[in-house]
Amino acid sequence: MKSHPDAGTRSAAEVVTQLPVPSRLGMLRFERLNEPSWALLFLDPACERKLGISAADLCALVDAPYASLMEPEARYRLHDAIQQQLLQGPHYLVRYTLHTPQGALNLLEVGEPFKQRNRQLLRGYLLVTDEQPSAAADAGELELELQTQNQNLRSSLQHYQRTQDNHLQHLARSHTQQQLIVRLARQRYVSSDPQREAAELITQAACEVYGVARAGIWRLGSQSLDSISLYRRDLARHEQLPSIDARNFPHYLEALHSGRAIDAHDAQHDLRTRELTPGYLLPLGITSMLDASIRIEGEVVGILCLEHVGPKRIWQADEIAFAGELADQFAQVLINQEKRSVTHALYLFQRAVEQSASAFLLVDRDGRVEYVNPSFTAITLYSSDEVCGHRLSELPALANLSDLLFDTDSSLAEHSSWQGEFRSRRKNQEPYWGHLSISKVYGDDGELTHYIGIYEDITEAKLAQQRIERLAYTDNLTNLGNRPSFIRSLEERFARNTQQSLGLLLVDIDNFKRINDSLGHQTGDKLLSALARRLRNSLGAKGTLARFASNEFAILLDGCDQDSGLRVAHQVLQTLDKPLFVDNQLISITGSVGLAIAPEHGNDPQTLMKHAGLALHKAKANGKHQVQLFTEALNAEANYKLFVENNLRRALTQNELEVFYQPKLCLKSGQLLGMEALLRWQHPEKGMISPDQFIGVAEETGLIIPIGKWVVRQACRMSKQIAAIGMGTLQVAINLSPKQFSDPDLVGSIAAILHEEQLDPRLLELELTESLLLEATEDTRHQLGRLKSLGLTLAMDDFGTGYSSLSYLKKFPIDVIKIDRSFIKDIPDNQDDMEITSAVIAMAHNLKLKVVAEGIETGAQLAFLRRQHCDVGQGYLFDKPISGRELIDSLRRYPCRPQADQRT
Repeated sequence: MKSHPDAGTRSAAEVVTQLPVPSRLGMLRFERLNEPSWALLFLDPACERKLGISAADLCALVDAPYASLMEPEARYRLHDAIQQQLLQGPHYLVRYTLHTPQGALNLLEVGEPFKQRNRQLLRGYLLVTDEQPSAAADAGELELELQTQNQNLRSSLQHYQRTQDNHLQHLARSHTQQQLIVRLARQRYVSSDPQREAAELITQAACEVYGVARAGIWRLGSQSLDSISLYRRDLARHEQLPSIDARNFPHYLEALHSGRAIDAHDAQHDLRTRELTPGYLLPLGITSMLDASIRIEGEVVGILCLEHVGPKRIWQADEIAFAGELADQFAQVLINQEKRSVTHALYLFQRAVEQSASAFLLVDRDGRVEYVNPSFTAITLYSSDEVCGHRLSELPALANLSDLLFDTDSSLAEHSSWQGEFRSRRKNQEPYWGHLSISKVYGDDGELTHYIGIYEDITEAKLAQQRIERLAYTDNLTNLGNRPSFIRSLEERFARNTQQSLGLLLVDIDNFKRINDSLGHQTGDKLLSALARRLRNSLGAKGTLARFASNEFAILLDGCDQDSGLRVAHQVLQTLDKPLFVDNQLISITGSVGLAIAPEHGNDPQTLMKHAGLALHKAKANGKHQVQLFTEALNAEANYKLFVENNLRRALTQNELEVFYQPKLCLKSGQLLGMEALLRWQHPEKGMISPDQFIGVAEETGLIIPIGKWVVRQACRMSKQIAAIGMGTLQVAINLSPKQFSDPDLVGSIAAILHEEQLDPRLLELELTESLLLEATEDTRHQLGRLKSLGLTLAMDDFGTGYSSLSYLKKFPIDVIKIDRSFIKDIPDNQDDMEITSAVIAMAHNLKLKVVAEGIETGAQLAFLRRQHCDVGQGYLFDKPISGRELIDSLRRYPCRPQADQRT
């Protein structure tokens, strides 16, 4: 298509070129100046075929090429005729002849005036009326031809009029659309939810412009369509619909992503939208839809939906385009809102950084400071101008940070962030502690660009922590390290080198409780402080000293073997042996030391401390005031004690304990007088366990109290059982442990058992150890008096083996003395034992006490004791301890004295 250059940019020319071309009618569209020059601005390119001259040649503005084809007087006459017709109506029609290369052509021109850029123009159609003129055509044929052409011309004019009407409607819509776009562009959203405000404005305006029933904006989520706003024109209000599961409409979503808009004239059957019919379109009566995708950076984030109710509607091209513009307007609102949010967030972040109590600094990849906040100045006393633009290595306050950033061995070299504590100096050289968190910052290309650091002044917290640690790891009384401090030191030694030779000494002050009880705790505390100073001075720099427990100290020796450890241990004992002057009095003390050497005795802190503790325990058990080196035997002993303790608890409930009885005979007549009850333990795996292997553990754990009550009850029942079968009333002797006297219910429980078993108290004898009498308190003496008042017999067991004193016989209500087997076994070979035994028997008889000799195994021993008038005897010569199940049968062979004699 050819046209004049000026005509190509004018909207009127565009309208002409959009008119349908009635080429089948031989009509040519034109546009020209309303002047006698007949200068053409546009002519249908088909003119070259009709006129024999190209449109480009006829549209030249110089020389009036089109008018030159007319007769000179005709063009002026025709121009005047056109003006006259336009004064009478909106159209004109003229006929004239053009002299073309193809010959003279008769043309019919019909047109209308219009104005463009203040210029008067004409536009319309040219019709060649004699393409193939016939000389023989008569007037009738000519008239018929003219009527046909006139009919065609009227049809063209009607079509042209409709086109013009559509054009005017388009212009009106364009004007309204432009006004709406300007309005939206100038709109300032002031509500707290600008997204909803914009959606309501756009949907309401779209309903008014398009004349549709409903307009809505939906946000497209990952799996749903979420309603932002829906405007209903019939109700003149906005609504918000529930979310719709978008997974049910794959074709609809695909169409939205692949195109700018969906113009569904028949929405219920359109392949793109028919998925919406059952649940959405049909219930609401929607027949046509125009949906435009809302995109941000090419990604669909929402949908503008225009929904028409009624007859199917054909969407015009400008309507489709304008829907896209409305969608873009809402997308711009979203973008602006996001920008405002980002800007606000940046502003808040900037304010937060500026007002933060923590120091912020931004460093480029080369270590040059680009930004610091006021808190940095408050902490370091360096202003922003003094540090910005300088490298970290040039700033004393951040020199340590430079090493962290650029040291290839630092953890930050391998990770994206690091945090920890560092020590530095302020501008005034005052030291301070800081806690730093530093992270790498990467650009969009993934390259490292900056480091951002945040740190706080933790000097006060650090000093407080140090004070707390001193309190937590220092003994307030002695100013030595305490138990946690010592354990931490020990763990640090092993952490550095597990094969390092270490000596661990645990030092316990012997009988320190007696000092506290007699001299008072205040004096005891002063004594401990004095001991700590003495030990510290004695050790010097050789080891680490700590107060490990109340009256226990721990010493850690580096590079120590067994010999050097033993030397230090004996040196400690000698130091403790020296008297101390406390509170105007001289106090003498002793100590016990347990020694363990690493790695021989343990390659970890827990094992080494455990073994040193076992050695100390053994030293105290062996009589105190000595050094004990750990051996594996101690470990085995401890394990065995643990085994015994765990199993002994079960033994009492599982009937594994059993009472054996050893007969006691009158040495003068040989008659059976009584029995001694002896406890045995029949273990299901270990077999028979003797008392000396578990009684000590029972005493330590307190199990001796329930076991002792059980033995008393079993002995009483056995005595009753023997009397019931006519073998006489036999007295049963039971050993009482000193630990049993710690039971405040001892006397009451024995009395209750005697009552429940209905046994005469005179038939129960209680054997007491010398250690009980030696350490007896006022409570113990009171308990013994109550036991005696019950009618029980009290015997002193193992007389002569301990710190025997005749004062015991005066202080306590003793009835019987038992001579220990150690004095009997060597008779008659040992003269000293014979003299001692004779003296004890004589003394006891003079005090009106009965004498029992135990451990009689030979006739010579029995003969000697008879000569010394010993009253009662027991031993393997007569019988071994007998199980309760076999006791009655074994006793039948012994003569029993009459019952009357036994009661005397």
